[in-house]
Amino acid sequence: MPTDSSTQSVEIDAAFEDVLATIRDVASQPEWIPEILEAEVLSTFDTGLPRTARFKARATVGSDRYTLSYEHTDDAMSWTMLSGVLQTGQEGLYTLTPLGSGRVQVTYALTIHHNLPLPGFIRSRVIRGLVASTLAGLKSHLEGAPV
Repeated sequence: MPTDSSTQSVEIDAAFEDVLATIRDVASQPEWIPEILEAEVLSTFDTGLPRTARFKARATVGSDRYTLSYEHTDDAMSWTMLSGVLQTGQEGLYTLTPLGSGRVQVTYALTIHHNLPLPGFIRSRVIRGLVASTLAGLKSHLEGAPV
């Protein structure tokens, strides 16, 4: 079963709390992640933070529906996939590092497991593009500039 991963970072001109709140508002992800078509929070923790959510997404290789389970810390949000159509597994992590002066570094690590019969260089390009697109969308959303 192929597994593909990518980790990338971006610096964003926004308050740490605003960046963290945006990342944790998974229902709004279709507003800033171009590949996410639908996002629905299914359950929350007592704190109101998302515990599980269901998504419909598009990628170069096709459309997918999947459900994620989340964990939260003071400076990060991670997830694992509970079920999916194209994917057989997914792990992700956003980690935030305050840089001072209203700047935050966001590091996004994503691993996807699947059964797609594609050459490795294509799979690698797809996941790198997905991570880059997500970070560009987050930056644009928070800074108010076009991608």
